[in-house]
Amino acid sequence: MRVIAATNKNLQEQMAKGLFREDLYYRLNVVRVTLPPLRERIEDLPLLIETLLKRISPERTLSIHPTVLLCLSQYDFPGNIRELRNLLERASLLADGDVLFPEHFPQLCKIQNGKLRSVRNTREIMTLEEMELSYIEWQVQNSGLGREELAEKLGVSRRTLFRKLRKLQ
Repeated sequence: MRVIAATNKNLQEQMAKGLFREDLYYRLNVVRVTLPPLRERIEDLPLLIETLLKRISPERTLSIHPTVLLCLSQYDFPGNIRELRNLLERASLLADGDVLFPEHFPQLCKIQNGKLRSVRNTREIMTLEEMELSYIEWQVQNSGLGREELAEKLGVSRRTLFRKLRKLQ
């Protein structure tokens, strides 16, 4: 029999305090897999979102609006993947269509006069250049557009887009 267990506590400290049984610790601690929290691997967010949306609602082809990705990429996710899943599930229930918009994430995305005004941010502040490059990278991976068409949709010249893509590499 195999048991897979997860915790956010330091079990060695818990044993020292007498809050966790030593024999149980040694039975469970055969193979340890340490997974960094979501806030330390934000670059995985687009793929995680895509996978979770397929699981949450397999009968729909859900996607998120790029502004939502910007909001989520600035969030600290104290609840890790479970919190991300809950946010996406809630938004999918609120959405009439197949695209999840900022208004489906009111706790994270604040829209005023049609523009993103403030975002709940418990992480370090990203520079505008980092945010822009993150957005461009996401668009390249998810839009399905060619470079020329993407440049046009982004409102920049082809040359500017290629220069920014070189920075990503």
